[in-house]
Amino acid sequence: MREAQRLAVDEDARSGLAVTFDIGDRYDIHPANKQEVGRRLARAARHVIYGESTLPVSGPVPKRARRDGDAVVVSFGDATDGLVAYGADGPIGFELCAAQAGSCRYAGAEIRGEEVILRAPNMAAATRVRYGWADSPIVTLFDGAGLPAGPFEISIPYHVKK
Repeated sequence: MREAQRLAVDEDARSGLAVTFDIGDRYDIHPANKQEVGRRLARAARHVIYGESTLPVSGPVPKRARRDGDAVVVSFGDATDGLVAYGADGPIGFELCAAQAGSCRYAGAEIRGEEVILRAPNMAAATRVRYGWADSPIVTLFDGAGLPAGPFEISIPYHVKK
């Protein structure tokens, strides 16, 4: 559901998305911290309705994934003041997946500028990256403004060497 929302907003410049899964309660769909929800919705409204284009609508958004040797690199946009991982040495919640169902494996991740570098054993056949892919995921990737990266799935293009 979250991925469908992200994709719909990505296709319509007149829409915004406030990511709030980091401030909720896994047993209650209504977050207790209404002020933070309101702040994030206001940020989206300022961008979409009032045209404040220098203000990103939400937190970090995946732009593309690519292979780099034995690693997969995910590039992000809309990250105010860079990428940050809270509560761990690197971001938690990334998975590398092959084409077949049930093939996803958690990946070790490190931040390098506006990119996250992913590595997982035996995942040379990975075709996609997932992040925050659970009902109540543990995730730690934010931007410098304290906004979380929302859940996503993105393809890793396969390039044949000639």
